[in-house]
Amino acid sequence: MLASPRLKPATANLSLPAKREYLALLEQRARLKREKAERERIEAEAGGWKAEIAKCAADPLYWFDRHVWTYDPRLVGKPGGAYVPFKLWPKQREFITWLKARVDGNEEGLCEKSRDTGVTYLCAGFALWAWLFVPGFKTTFGSRKVDYVDKKDNPDSIFAKLRIMLRRLPPQMLPEGFVWTQHDNYMRISNPATGAVISGEGGEDMGRGGRSSLYVVDEAAFVPNAETVEKALSGNTDVVIWVSSVNGMGNLFARKRHSILKPRQIFRLHWRDDPRKTQEWADAKQASFSDPTTWASEYDIDYSASVEGICIPAIWVESAKRLAALEPRLSPSNQGVTGLDVGAGKSKSVAVTRRGPVVAKPQSRGDPDTTETAHWGLAIAKADGAAFLNFDAPGVGAGVASTLKHNQVAGLTVSAVNTGLPPTERRWPDGRTSEEMFGNSKAEVWWLCRTALQRTHEHVAFIEGRPGGVEHSVSDLLALPSGDKDSDTLCLQLSLVKWEKNEKGKIVIEQKKALARRGIASPDYADALMLTFVDTKPAYSLDNV
Repeated sequence: MLASPRLKPATANLSLPAKREYLALLEQRARLKREKAERERIEAEAGGWKAEIAKCAADPLYWFDRHVWTYDPRLVGKPGGAYVPFKLWPKQREFITWLKARVDGNEEGLCEKSRDTGVTYLCAGFALWAWLFVPGFKTTFGSRKVDYVDKKDNPDSIFAKLRIMLRRLPPQMLPEGFVWTQHDNYMRISNPATGAVISGEGGEDMGRGGRSSLYVVDEAAFVPNAETVEKALSGNTDVVIWVSSVNGMGNLFARKRHSILKPRQIFRLHWRDDPRKTQEWADAKQASFSDPTTWASEYDIDYSASVEGICIPAIWVESAKRLAALEPRLSPSNQGVTGLDVGAGKSKSVAVTRRGPVVAKPQSRGDPDTTETAHWGLAIAKADGAAFLNFDAPGVGAGVASTLKHNQVAGLTVSAVNTGLPPTERRWPDGRTSEEMFGNSKAEVWWLCRTALQRTHEHVAFIEGRPGGVEHSVSDLLALPSGDKDSDTLCLQLSLVKWEKNEKGKIVIEQKKALARRGIASPDYADALMLTFVDTKPAYSLDNV
């Protein structure tokens, strides 16, 4: 085979000036090609960032998922370091959605929280999202001390958290014209492109600094003279978000939580919502406190932790909420009891069905029409498979009774109950009768519920192998529902009511007037559950109403 002739270079026969001109032309073509490729890359990148920024502006959760970092000093020296992507847990995602709904609805909100659940970071992150993407939006943070709001180089202050997140954003996401030394100041970060601002205030001056789109009061339960702050905030914005761990009942935060705000305005973030925390972690953390009320208030969100005489401790309620997941032998009885607490005026009517140890999700209605309430209660009892329907007879309950008399349901015994009547002849384990122990039927049924929840707490501790655990018969326990607004309201109300002894030395339950003086609304959900513990007698017959 003959070898292929060697190709001659294109410049082989060119003169030196022509060769130089030809090579220059080639270099120019290469440069133009490189410049074109670079322009296309920049345009593609710019288009990509334009689309990315549009997605972030439309959805704060999308922005959190892709661009937000947080700081945890406990991770210093460990793989990955102390700065980590902010991976929201499901309940934190719900919080961001809830917070945006308060802003969009132009209404007040309250978040009760366990310590170390990241709520301050969540609020700061939402404020930064609005600062980036909502022109003219102004978020103000307030706390009882200015150092809690902004103290540079202190990662525990709110503005330090803002700066941690802001400094780790992609450069393409920073506002046009933003200069750190010019636009990041003490208790003020401004967006030169949109006019959005994040500002801060502290102490009794909170709320007096102009107007805001959103105002976050941090650790609100600990703010002194909170009523004065509230008055100032009334002229600042409609969207005030009160954020705090709890500090008993004697403060504005607690009153707003229990008597003023509507369920949609309230958010709860408990340590159990954190997928990183286990019961073992909780036991070790709780054991580290010398005062048990510290754990109860700061982590278990127990408003009654430091209140003497609470009938049902919140920690017992928490155990009852977990019982169903821990006890496989738990099952509802065949015959259930529905308790119907009839509301008057603005108060809700609430129905709760208990089938042995299992409490169904409560249901409520705000319509004051007693005829419709009667039919509604009957329908719930029937749907829940109840054999008995107990309703409170005094007051507005009399209107329900007249309807129930003429609308009997086969297989359902309806009883009008007056818990102000004397207790039954029940004998308790210590040998005493209910008549000897209690001032009225109301105290007796609350004590029956209290006893069931105490046994539940001991049984759960037994299952989990914790100190104080005692195994009980499953039929003596009480499993409470949770995870929805009505169920959570029931669980909360159970641990707010106090007991005491009257002048005869008998146990009585705190009356509604006394609860109101403590800033607590009528515990309608708890009262509905208590009606399921009433042993109906001929005295409770509809014929006697």
